[in-house]
Formats: sequence, C-alpha cells, structure tokens
Amino acid sequence: MSLSFIKCRYGASLSGKTLRIVRSTRAVTGRINHSTISWPLSSTSGQPPILGNKHSPVAGCIGIQESLTLWLDTPFTSKNKAIKVLPSMLDVQLPFPLEDCCYCFVQFRRNATRMISVLAIAARRATVQQRLDQYKAYGIDPTIIDHEGLALWQESMREKPPRSGITRVVVSLEPDHISFVIGSGNIFLNAHCLQMPDESGGEMNPEDAFQRMHRFLCAELVPTRSELAMRLRNESGRGEPHGELQTNKPVEWVFCGSLTRQPVVVNSLHRLLSGEWPGSFMVHKSPETFLPRALSSRALAGGGALCNLRQRELTHSDVRIEHKKRSARAALLLLLAGMTICVFNLAWQIVGSLQFKDAKQEISRLTRELAPDRAIPYGREVFEAQKIVQKRMNDFAPVLHIFAQPLSTRLAEIINTGKESRLSYTRLEITRDKIIIGGTTEDWNYCERLAKRLENIGYKAEMERTEGQDDNLVHFTVKGIVR
Repeated sequence: MSLSFIKCRYGASLSGKTLRIVRSTRAVTGRINHSTISWPLSSTSGQPPILGNKHSPVAGCIGIQESLTLWLDTPFTSKNKAIKVLPSMLDVQLPFPLEDCCYCFVQFRRNATRMISVLAIAARRATVQQRLDQYKAYGIDPTIIDHEGLALWQESMREKPPRSGITRVVVSLEPDHISFVIGSGNIFLNAHCLQMPDESGGEMNPEDAFQRMHRFLCAELVPTRSELAMRLRNESGRGEPHGELQTNKPVEWVFCGSLTRQPVVVNSLHRLLSGEWPGSFMVHKSPETFLPRALSSRALAGGGALCNLRQRELTHSDVRIEHKKRSARAALLLLLAGMTICVFNLAWQIVGSLQFKDAKQEISRLTRELAPDRAIPYGREVFEAQKIVQKRMNDFAPVLHIFAQPLSTRLAEIINTGKESRLSYTRLEITRDKIIIGGTTEDWNYCERLAKRLENIGYKAEMERTEGQDDNLVHFTVKGIVR
C-alpha cells in the first residue's frame, strides 16, 4: 500500500444506511489506539469528499455477500511458480470473466501434499464501483476497499488469540445481515453471509433492529440451522492437515456487530447454532465498532495479507500520484546511476590513457638509452631491446664469469662426494652450463647421494644405472644442467 509513511488510518463500515468510522493511530511503542469518529448520517452527495486523502487515508470494505473467497490448490511447491498460474486458476473458478473483476491473492500456505495453496478474493469491478459510490455519498473517498470477512477474522485473531486446536466462527450481527467467518487456528477458511430482507425504507432505531433480528432468527435461521452448521463444519474440515471433516472438533463462537449489544439476540443465535455444533461463545469489546476498527488496524499494519480491491482505473488518485512519484524517483535514481557510471568510465579512460602514454614514453626512453644510434619503430621497442640486451650480455660474459663461482669449487665438492659414497669415476666433464659423470659403485643406492649433491649445487640431474655382467658392479651415468 502506498502512503505507508502515515501513522494514522481511518476505518469506515457501511451497514445499510449506517456509517461508522474509527480512527487508529500507532504509538511509538507500536501499540495501536482507536477512537470513534462522529460523522453526519445525512448524505453529502454532490459535495467533494471530506475524508479520504493523503492526510486522512480511509479503509472501507466490500461485503461478504458482494464478493467471493476461495482457496486455490496449485500443483507447485515453489511460491514463485505458483504465482504465475494463479490468475488462470482463478479465471476457471469465477462465475464471471476475470477481466471484469478485481482480485487479490492474500495468503499462501502449504497443504497436506506440501503444495502451495492460495487464498483468493474477488469481486466484480461494477460492484466495487457501486461500493465506492456509497461511500462517496457520505463524503468519504476510501483509499482501500478491503474484504469484510478477512478484516473480521484478522482483528478477532489480534484481539482474542485462539486456543490451540480450536475452530473459531466469528459472527457479525448487523441490522441488515449476519456474517459468519470460519477459520482453524490462525488460518482463514471462508466466509458466509445471511442477508435479511429490507423491511424499512429508512433508519431503524435499536429496538426495531432487535425485533427484526429476533423475527429473522425464529423464522429464517431455525429451519436452516442444520444446513448452516454442516456448511461451517465442512469449511473447517478443509483446513485440516488431511482434509477430513471434524464434526466433533471443538468450536468457539465469537460475536461482534452493532446488535451484539442485545444479549437476547446473542443468546438466541448461540443456542440455535450450538444445538447443531456445540461450543462456547464470547463477545468482543466495543462490538458495534469492531468492523471499522478491524479495517483501520489492517490498513495501519499493512503487510502481505492486506487486500485492496480498488485497482486499475478505480485506484485512488492519491495512490496514483504516489506511484507516479515513486516511478519518477526510481527513474531519476537510474539516470543518476547511469550518469555516475559514465563519469567514472570517462575518468577511467582518461587516467588509463595518461598511464599508457607515460609507459610508452618510458619504454622509448629506455630504448634510446640502450640503442642511442638506432631508430626503432613504435611497437617493436621491447623486441629490439631484448636483442640488444642479449648481445651485451654475451659481450660481457667473460667479465661476469670472473665474478662467478669457479668450477674448481664445484669439482672439489663432486670429488669429495664420490669418496664419501664409495664411487669410482671413469668420466667427468664439467662446464658452467652442464656436467656429465660416469663411473661404477658397489651398491645401487650409493649413486643417490651424488644426484642429491648435484641438485644442491644448482643442477637438474638425471641418472642412468645398469648392473655389470663381468665385475658385479653398478655402472652409472649422471647428466646435469644448470637451472
């Protein structure tokens, strides 16, 4: 969600012609504080929205009865691969074309086969537009259009964390409908809505709403309570590790909504439902503002589970402006990065050119010193210099030999090694570059000492040995080259 730097959000819920607004702020400690906002109930059609801009972003919602929630089981274990096929899989499941709807993929989990399952939420684009028009009639332009069932479920998990191994059903009681949100553990499974017929052309006071709900429970819900309870149990079974129906699994009924203030309504509904699926019940604090509180909390927290069905051409103008600013900033950063790279490249080329020029001049200078009387073309300085240096080394070889180690020293070491190793030399040739020694010895291994000695004084030695047939001696030849 854009405008994420704002630490304040508004949540607005519409139930029939009743509008409720909650303002949520995040403290420095991370705690979220809520306050109810008084809002005129009269329509402000024709006037510009007075709530829902970049300074006061509002989160609204679309009703459960106006949208679709379903889990898609993909054939992939990789989330990245699963994301690519989700639109096609959703298109098959929808009763209307995918191009005509707004949709979100909000929760990812692994099923019993370790494949990726994804929670998809979809609504027709015309329905989302109609919801926006309803909000704008009260002077509100929502930045987010969330999903009622998902907001109810997540806020219920936040305010009253579930017990382990318990199935939870969140029941929202409003004058015009009853919402049921089913989940297991922390996992949202599905949501259902029972719409009550409109018997009033205008606003109803709390007593009339209570009487209407009571008549609905007695006349409509009693005959269908077994079917509803079985439907909720089936949804709970889909969340199990192996997919079995858990008809005896414990359940807790959690109530919220404006009519929850009437204990008779809550007790009657709980008695009807627990007759088919027994379980305890609890009531959320400030139940009449629970839904707008849930919407503002989700918008304030953000994260991957946030659902916003206000998409494409329905996107809020402030979000579009923020996206354009981000795109412009990204383009500017890329431009600056490209310019920086070009500057560094140009500087590197200049420095490299100067260094190459200096190296070329230094080579030319050294070449002129070595051959002052010769004109050497560019590119052959090193080759010509090597020939000149080699010629001078050959000319100065006799002088250098004077300062080199005399051959007599090496000869004395070789003779002493022969005496110590009991070797008899029959041939000995030595120069400054190579040496050849031939002879005999009584043992095969005595020759190894001579070879090691030659290695120590700077020769690379190779030895050949043969057994004598007449004298029973070992005949050897050692050849060495100066390394």
